[in-house]
Amino acid sequence: MKRNSFWFLMLSLTFASCTVYKEYPIDIYKPGEIAIPPNVENIALIHRNFKYSNDTLQHFYKDNNLLKRAKSDPKNLDSILVSNCLNELAANLKANINFNRIHIFPEVFKLHTGSKLPPIDFEILDKLTTETETDLIISLETFSYFYAEYSADAGVPKPREVITVSVWAVYDPAMNNTIERKTMIDTVFWNAYDEQGNYQKNSKMPPRLSALQIASRIAGENYSKRFFASWQSVKRMYSIPPLPDFEAAEKYLVKGEWDNAILLWKRYAADKNGKMAINARYNLALAYEMKDDLDTAIQWLTAAQQIAADYRSKEDLKMIAAYQKVLIQRKKEVERLNNM
Repeated sequence: MKRNSFWFLMLSLTFASCTVYKEYPIDIYKPGEIAIPPNVENIALIHRNFKYSNDTLQHFYKDNNLLKRAKSDPKNLDSILVSNCLNELAANLKANINFNRIHIFPEVFKLHTGSKLPPIDFEILDKLTTETETDLIISLETFSYFYAEYSADAGVPKPREVITVSVWAVYDPAMNNTIERKTMIDTVFWNAYDEQGNYQKNSKMPPRLSALQIASRIAGENYSKRFFASWQSVKRMYSIPPLPDFEAAEKYLVKGEWDNAILLWKRYAADKNGKMAINARYNLALAYEMKDDLDTAIQWLTAAQQIAADYRSKEDLKMIAAYQKVLIQRKKEVERLNNM
């Protein structure tokens, strides 16, 4: 018995060292994060026009490791990008929420700077709401952006990215109340390769100003999703130990044939399979999530956690705990959607 246990342990360790982990992209339907007060019909979008004192690189960009000053930037670059951001926010809100009217007021506040964002002057908001009969105010408190290019092989367009940082706030003028303040960081990246890593000869990279405008619109679009239910792309993990059944199960996974994959993974889900059971149970949790059976998915993760704890597998426990947190949150979101 001791000899058999030894060889089974060695076999399990060998499988563990050769296990491949892959990402699996899925789309999930998430409820809005912001509770809009009842009877809201008219909203105003404003720009707080605040800049942090150290936010001074609007007219610079990075070329590899060199910081360079941009040439021929429009003087009102900030205004152009803020307008792009607010217009995209307005367009998405109109398309998804039945508001009566959405007004954009980009110049309510004069430019002001500081090391800390000061409290908003509710008297200004009160005046705006009285004059425009506004029920809700969404404020772009501050907006920052930076463009960078990176080295590439000869003849290949340089990869590039824009990082935007926006601070948003939602105000209820009737109650002089701040409903939300949220910092959003968005990164938009372009290169000449597709998702499989294949070079696309005819791919075109946007120049800096165009890239900044695209990224600004994406910032507005992404914040709009906090107000309504929407589909969002996320990634899950699954594992493939070096066994034919796991390799066959992956083929079923790729085709979306979850029942067939489940049959194969369940062969290795018993305690007697040692660390392979962790992989099988984790994969089973993914399969049941894809079948919209979140309770069973959480049960399989709990079973994976138990055996991972027996083996004191810190990496597995960390991965399982992260997935448990995601599934518990998703279960709450599904319950919210069902009660809407």
